[in-house]
Amino acid sequence: MQQRSHRPLLGIMVTELNRELPFGSSDFYEHLTYHGAAKGLDVFVFSPNRIDWKQELVRGYAYLREKQEWVMKLFPLPSIIYDRCFFTNKKDYRQYRNHVRKLRETPHIRFLGYGLSGKWEVDQILQKDPTLQLYLPETNLLTSGTELRNWLRTKSDVFLKPQGGSQGRGALHIHKISTKDDNRSYHIKGRDAHNLPLEREFEDFNSCWFWLRSLIGMRPYLIQEYLPLHSTEGMAYDVRSLVQKNGRGLWESTGMAVRIGKPGSITSNLHGGGTAEDVSSFLTKEFGDSKANELITTLAMLSSRIPPFLEAHHGRLAELGIDFGIDTCGRVWILEVNSKPGRSIFARTRNEKARTKSIANPIHYAGFLLYKRLS
Repeated sequence: MQQRSHRPLLGIMVTELNRELPFGSSDFYEHLTYHGAAKGLDVFVFSPNRIDWKQELVRGYAYLREKQEWVMKLFPLPSIIYDRCFFTNKKDYRQYRNHVRKLRETPHIRFLGYGLSGKWEVDQILQKDPTLQLYLPETNLLTSGTELRNWLRTKSDVFLKPQGGSQGRGALHIHKISTKDDNRSYHIKGRDAHNLPLEREFEDFNSCWFWLRSLIGMRPYLIQEYLPLHSTEGMAYDVRSLVQKNGRGLWESTGMAVRIGKPGSITSNLHGGGTAEDVSSFLTKEFGDSKANELITTLAMLSSRIPPFLEAHHGRLAELGIDFGIDTCGRVWILEVNSKPGRSIFARTRNEKARTKSIANPIHYAGFLLYKRLS
């Protein structure tokens, strides 16, 4: 049965999963349905490979509040698309890419925002701003074993991370151990592609590189200066800042929280078993009142500067999760920027105001885009 609607349609575009309800984050999308209804928007979830282009219909899922269940229906193509597709491999990405291109070329459809490219492209854009440049760690594409060897000639530590990875998967810390008789061994600690912890030691660079190549395969990787981003208790941590467009189409800060890794982890991602804490109390505990206030001011400045700058060079964005590191000397670093951020961090810190705002803002911004077109 085709869903007929006189109200604007917001389609949440997702990666299809092989299970009973073929998408994750259903609680989040359920909440978006509530907020959408209050704004006069009908919300449904769909996968781009479920579009019938001849009839301009799409098979998707709507949440029926009275029955508290998701039901499958046929919908016309939506007016607005909220892209929440995540890809684990190139094959999946290519499969979706053609559909996404067609959707972008359809005149009556607007995207809330366009997904950012990989970490390297984002780094290259941010490098163009002299202010932001000061907060970016030295980074390069990992192109060969020779390049890694050269980095390790002058540094005893380097950090490797996948160009397109998320949730700390595939992140590696290499530590060079030099002995008195000029021998060197190499210690690697991190997470594999399945987010499982790993730790290895090698007696020489060649065996280290051979193992790395087999682990990384053909995935593009970045090499980055290693930063001591851990608390006084030795726990890896970072600050996640969520910035979103509001109902007036303007960027605003939704909230910030600290993510703390499991003991012994080199990353602080919640998917790797980390925890979350309030920014102010955590930084005060680490650095004292005065320094904590100074750090929060810097984090707020960067959170307001990054989104419009990135958008000017990339195209429309709706929300960004910005990850900041703070080293043991109290220096702030921009670690990563994600255009499809999660928001569970606010539930973890029991920040109800930020949690509600983080869910409502995509709907408010969708309303703004629709009104802007109609006016």
